[in-house]
Amino acid sequence: MVETLRYYLISPLAYTGSAGVLTYHHPDALAPGQIVQITVGRRALLGVVTGPSDRPAFVTKPVAAVLDLAPLPAELCDLAAWVGSYYAASPSSVWTTMLPAGLTKTRRRSESPVAVSGRGLPTTPLTPGQTAAIERLARGRSPFLLQGVTGSGKTRVYLEQAERALTAGRSIIVLVPEITLTSQIVGQFEEVFGDQVLASHSKLTEAQRHRIWTQAHESAVAGRPRIIVGPRSCLFMPVHNLGLIVVDECHEPSYKQEQNPRYHAVAVAAKRATLNNALLILGSATPGLGELYLSQQGRLEHIMMSQRANNISQTQAKIIDLRNKDVFKLSKFITQELHQAVSDTLAQGRQSLLYLNRRGSASSQVCGDCGHVTVCPNCSLPLTFHADLMKLICHHCNFRTPAAAVCPECGGHNLRLIGGGTKRIESEIEQLFPSARIARLDRDSATLSHVKEVFTGLHKGTIDILVGTQMVAKGLDLPAIDTIGVVSADTMLHLPDFSASERTFQLLSQVSGRAGRGDRPGQVLIQTYTPTHPAIVAAAASDYAGFAEAELAERRALGYPPYAYLLKITVAAGTSEGTRREAATFANTLASRPGLAITGPAPAFIERTGNKYHWIITVRSKQRALLVDVANGLPSPQWAADLDPMDLL
Repeated sequence: MVETLRYYLISPLAYTGSAGVLTYHHPDALAPGQIVQITVGRRALLGVVTGPSDRPAFVTKPVAAVLDLAPLPAELCDLAAWVGSYYAASPSSVWTTMLPAGLTKTRRRSESPVAVSGRGLPTTPLTPGQTAAIERLARGRSPFLLQGVTGSGKTRVYLEQAERALTAGRSIIVLVPEITLTSQIVGQFEEVFGDQVLASHSKLTEAQRHRIWTQAHESAVAGRPRIIVGPRSCLFMPVHNLGLIVVDECHEPSYKQEQNPRYHAVAVAAKRATLNNALLILGSATPGLGELYLSQQGRLEHIMMSQRANNISQTQAKIIDLRNKDVFKLSKFITQELHQAVSDTLAQGRQSLLYLNRRGSASSQVCGDCGHVTVCPNCSLPLTFHADLMKLICHHCNFRTPAAAVCPECGGHNLRLIGGGTKRIESEIEQLFPSARIARLDRDSATLSHVKEVFTGLHKGTIDILVGTQMVAKGLDLPAIDTIGVVSADTMLHLPDFSASERTFQLLSQVSGRAGRGDRPGQVLIQTYTPTHPAIVAAAASDYAGFAEAELAERRALGYPPYAYLLKITVAAGTSEGTRREAATFANTLASRPGLAITGPAPAFIERTGNKYHWIITVRSKQRALLVDVANGLPSPQWAADLDPMDLL
């Protein structure tokens, strides 16, 4: 008897050149989403069946094996196809991102955890703001932008909506941007919903991530709704009847993946919500200007929660002008006023948070007398000082000028580089407050155990002063912190990037929101060389609306997002001159295409990494499809494309 063969299009989970899908045969029926083993050349790979195929004219290979897993839900297959198309990404990179590593590994079956029931929703009454938000969510049309001031109780709204979804037999995905937030929100959801919650984070091992994915997949097959809580990768979890997606702190850059596929979780969440007819809530105290623009266009329904749950008004920050040399008496970094505020807080048995708005190495030169920062005459972006060349360089258009010996604004000789990292500040604080119990939290120290240790210490009162970076600026509830000190508000503000002002405003607003979450208002002090900068003035006054209006007007005038789409393409080669020539050639080619605005090429903010030099071309267009075409037609594998980049560094 002749065996009847069926033919299938299969997407390998490894790069196989320009062919994103390959044709194989198998005697049995295979559903789209089925995970199989195949051979490509001499390599044994996993693949995902994307659909049936007619018998091709060429000889095909057989499917080597079919994994003992139920096919992935059809909506995940549709989502994978959309991500690949929207972000000009190969199917292999998309599926590698969506599926856990080690699917074929034999793992010891873990014991079933003891069933834990949740306590149900909190019994504390809803605030008027929470009640109004829930009513709007019930009668409005998804998607929603939920803008709530820090401490307004957005998490309670999420819990209420999750309860409604579960009651209707639907699953929930809750995304959080940082490991520092994961344990706090997971704890709140587990207290309410018990073992219906599956939690993930970036510090888990491959085996742990695989186990969580398997639990989610088995629940989806069994028709059991679950609540998934974790970072952006949780957006791709298989779940039964998805009914609600929450993207908490939706403005956070960590929702953008920096490797292929370079997707943004907010955009993908919107697509998955549409595929499932699910409710989408984007939550933030300081929404990104892109989300605000969409709400102004009527594409997001905007809900505002303007009052804190504890009825304590938001703290108005005090700006300390670092151009006044008299403010430094005991320290190079901590002004006398901030020192006194921390001392008083210690004497009252309360806690202080010292925050560094810092990213990367030294950025712009700033005049210590007048606060002047030299900007590019072409791009209005701050120039970056390069000590090896003694030049100021624009990392957007490559404008260069010798570093001046005197300030061009006031004629002063007090030009300085902005710097000072967390370790340096921690050492300084230890000398200033020798009896205080001090902790540091940044990327270098953020092991899961250390994060838990720090926040346990803060809640138990065994830490007096916390020194930290962006990790401590997120939506953490730390009721005993009375004093917030921003050591330097300028370092990120003067990065040569169009989003620097927006990011600075968001971070300053978020960190200021850590004060006054207990039973007293608290105080915030912002140290800066540019006390009149709109982002700093607006953050100190908690004036989101005023800042957004001014910043959107500037973006419109300069043609930046959200008024145009953006593509960042980067070339890497072995020599600086060779990289420059390669970039210039392609830039000239792009300049002849209609509908595109080309800026650059220019060296990347960090031009050399390892043995490669990196140059960047920025492409803007009113039509995103034109940028997708460019991303799909790069000259060689030396090039990389980033659609909708978060920055241009």
